[in-house]
Amino acid sequence: MGKSEYNMLQGISNGENGFYNPAFNISYEEYRKWLKKEDDISKDVNLPEGWIPATTYFLYIDDEPVGYGRVRHASSEYLETVVGAGNLGYAIAKEYRGKGYGNILFQELLKKCREIGYEEIKLFPLKSNIATVKIMVKNGGQIIGEFNHEKHIIRIPVVK
Repeated sequence: MGKSEYNMLQGISNGENGFYNPAFNISYEEYRKWLKKEDDISKDVNLPEGWIPATTYFLYIDDEPVGYGRVRHASSEYLETVVGAGNLGYAIAKEYRGKGYGNILFQELLKKCREIGYEEIKLFPLKSNIATVKIMVKNGGQIIGEFNHEKHIIRIPVVK
């Protein structure tokens, strides 16, 4: 992971559309430390208390990073009922949006959910994030409720 990934991450504001991007607006040196932390989190090493292991994935189109996402290795009642966070999240850098890359990345993350062993996943997109909601529904998602009046709760069966 080098400068191209770092630069792409700077095109995804932290908290934009509900996606947490701690690599936004940090120095390249801090980014390198963040990568190590993400690797540790994926391996359940030095995990803060109460955290669930998660793996971070990057989407490349023509060898150029265009977005990234995370898949949690398990679910949590706390995340679902208190935080309103689901099993995966993703974002595409601003300059690459509207080209279908969100759907590609989402489908790849669903494959990772299958590999982990999920039978279904729950997602909590902001209602205002219409593009993401459409992608989730297009890929088998069903809106089953709402969270704090600002997020949909979407369930997707993960077919093996």
